[in-house]
This record gives sequence, C-alpha cells and structure tokens, in this order.
Amino acid sequence: MEQLLDRPEFQSAIIPFFVALLVYGGLRKLVAPAWMIALFAAFLIASGLINGLNLIPLTGTRKIILLVLASLILASLAPYLIRRLKLQRVALPVLSILALLWVFGRVVMRMDITDIVLFLAAGVALIVWLLWSFARIADDDAKFHGAGLGLLLGVGLCASAAASALLGQLALSLAVATGGVLLAWVLTGNATGSGKTQTSFSILPYVLAASLIGLAGVIFARLPWYALIPLAAIPLATSLVPVKPATRFFRALLNSMPGLIIALTTTFWVWQAGSTNSSGY
Repeated sequence: MEQLLDRPEFQSAIIPFFVALLVYGGLRKLVAPAWMIALFAAFLIASGLINGLNLIPLTGTRKIILLVLASLILASLAPYLIRRLKLQRVALPVLSILALLWVFGRVVMRMDITDIVLFLAAGVALIVWLLWSFARIADDDAKFHGAGLGLLLGVGLCASAAASALLGQLALSLAVATGGVLLAWVLTGNATGSGKTQTSFSILPYVLAASLIGLAGVIFARLPWYALIPLAAIPLATSLVPVKPATRFFRALLNSMPGLIIALTTTFWVWQAGSTNSSGY
C-alpha cells in the first residue's frame, strides 16, 4: 500500500478525484459550499502525499499549498465574514497581490530593478485578468468548473513539461479534484443552486492556484512566460460558448472543451520547445 501511495498517478490523479467526488456527493444536500469543501479535502490529502506534512522550512511551494487551502476556507466562510459583495470585490485583488508578494518576495528582491518591475507588472496583470474573467462565469457551474479544470490542467501539464514534477503534480491534483466535482455535479446536481451560493470569493481558489503555480513554473522551472497567455484565456474562451444544452452532461462536456483544447495545445507547444531544465523549487 505504501508503494502504491508513492506513485504519482495515485497522488495527483486517482486519490484527489475520488475524494472530491465522494465528499461533494455526500455534502451537496447539507451545505452550500460543498464543492469548496470537496476541493479542500482532496487537495489537502493530495498535497500531503506529494509534498509531505512538514512545513519547515517554509519554501515557496509550501506557501502556495497553504494559500490554496486558505483560499478554499475563505471562499467557504466569505458569506458569513464579509456579507457585502462590493467589499468582497475590493478585497479579492488586494489579498491576491499580497499572496503573490508573500510567495515570490524573496526571489523578487534578488532581481534587478527592471526585472522586478516586469515580474510584478506581469504577475498583477495575470491575477487581475483571471479575477475578471472568472467573475464573468462564476454563476454558471458548468462554465466555472469547466474553465477551472482546463486552466489547472494546462498549468499542471505545462509545469511538468518544463521539468517541475512537484509544481505539476500540485496543479494536476487540483485539476483532477475539480473534474471529480464536475462529474458529481453532472450525476447529482447542486441541491442549493449555484447562483445563490456563489460569492466573489468563490473564484479565489482557482485564480490563486493557477497564477501562483504558473508564475512559479516560469521562475523556477523555466516555463516560457508566454505559455501563460493562452492558458489565461481559458476562462474567457469558456464564457464565449454560446450553446446551453438541456442535460448537465452535455453542458459540462461542452464547457470543458475550450479549456481542454487550449491546455493540451499549449502543453504540446511547451514540450516541443524542449524545456528540460530542472527545478530547484
């Protein structure tokens, strides 16, 4: 069993998928943020298997893990902590930028001034863009989770192609967990209704996970920075899907296709570029 749990496919695919599927299926009728709890449980178990439970020293990767878990908790509690949506919309970019600085602050301080400006400008632009594009589809479960699935899958596969197995596994585990939630939504539906339970903070986990792991791949795994451009377009591409099929299965499938196509195409592009530098992250 120990050897089985050490296999990457179990750590970042099979286990998070079934944990998210079962947790969502069990909680969907009991609590409104069931999908957030499902992703939290799946990512907590997967990251523990992938990275271990030791948080000392607090590396950049471990900071990202903590921030993703914290964002899922905050998204679940936001309706009770910050009731005003306008205040949530103001807090979102502030918290996201602070997370960016916390993860990459030490690295940025070792850059020259030109690289500091370029990195911060690009990082903030990526976060703001993802916040805006996910906010447009947050009330549609199929589009929201379909875009999250495609974006995280693309980030994970591209990070792996750029020679960072650790970053790739973390993103892929959350992508697969999102797939489990989406499948559970197809099979059972959401008993409470997405429009009544989504808040502005609902988009934070997808935005933080994708942007922080993607930027970490650029800095530490030599992922080409321009690979993040097509990946960042996934939420917008998903929002442009014009058809809304009657069945949940076809809604989930149709709204997942833009993200999957962009993710796989970009991964092939990165792989073809031959980025074989090892990551010290």
